[in-house]
This record gives sequence, C-alpha cells and structure tokens, in this order.
Amino acid sequence: AAAIVGCIGLEEKMLVVVDCDCDGFTSSAIFINYLHDLFPTAVETKVDWFLHSGKQHGLSDLNKNIAAEYGVIVAPDAASNDYDYHLEFAYQDISVVVLDHHEAEFESPNAIVINNQLCDYPNKHLSGAGVTWQFCRYMDSLTGNNYANRYLDLVALGNTADMMSLRDFETKHLV
Repeated sequence: AAAIVGCIGLEEKMLVVVDCDCDGFTSSAIFINYLHDLFPTAVETKVDWFLHSGKQHGLSDLNKNIAAEYGVIVAPDAASNDYDYHLEFAYQDISVVVLDHHEAEFESPNAIVINNQLCDYPNKHLSGAGVTWQFCRYMDSLTGNNYANRYLDLVALGNTADMMSLRDFETKHLV
C-alpha cells in the first residue's frame, strides 16, 4: 500500500501489467477502478496499463526502456515467479507490486509480493481477482473508505473464470 500511495504522492507514473486471461483482466480492472475511486486525477493522468501481445504472463515481454518511465509496476494475477525481472527493476529503482495467487518457490526479496500461496492466509482457493480485492479492502481500512465492495461482481467473475474451488467458504461467499 505504501509503494502505491507513495508513487501517487510523488506524482510518479504507475504501470499496471494486465495478465492475458479473464482473471487477469478482472484483477486489473478491480485495481485500476479502485485506485480511481481513491485518486481519480492521478489515475487519469499518471496510470497506464500494458496488455500482452500474446499469451505471455507476468513481466517477461515488458519493454525495459518503457518500464523505466514508471516509479511502480503493479502486476495483478501474475509475476510471483518473475524473480530476475524483480531484481532488474529494483536496480532501476522501480518498485514492483505483485497481487497474485499462483504457486511460487519463494517470496521475492526484490518485489512487494502479496500472494495467498506464500503466506498463512487460510484460503488457497482465491484467484488473482480475490487477492486484488482483499488488497483493496486493506486499502479501505487504511483510508476509511468502503470502495472495494463495488467490485464484487468482478471478483466473482475472476474466481469463476479461473475455476477456483468453491469448497472454501470465502470463495463460495464471494461468488
């Protein structure tokens, strides 16, 4: 949260890397629209998004020259395993924020990784849209707002499209 708010406070540009499936699109839509609720002018003038040209995931096809224009790169539903890119962007003083649910060997020391698979979060059946929504709920708790629930339709779509198990109460409740 601090990296994102700090980027906006410093009027730096932010890039959202949109993963190329339904969960990626819904995760990014939740994040961008939520951020617009908090900081409309900043999002309209300082936030861009990157769409993959094919079926790539994560940061692999992001042009490093373009990336250098940004203070923060946010990767909803992707990039937990992009360790080399995390390190490369860290050397350029670009913060990478990952909001993901995919399995990874370890948590990157060179990125801010929020991933329900890499911690003791009890629900391992939450998609990227669910992780992104939980991050927005956390931002709500810091800012005294209640914007995250505006995007529950996208959370349901992302969880369903990614075929997440509905045996977990939280995922079932969100859908």
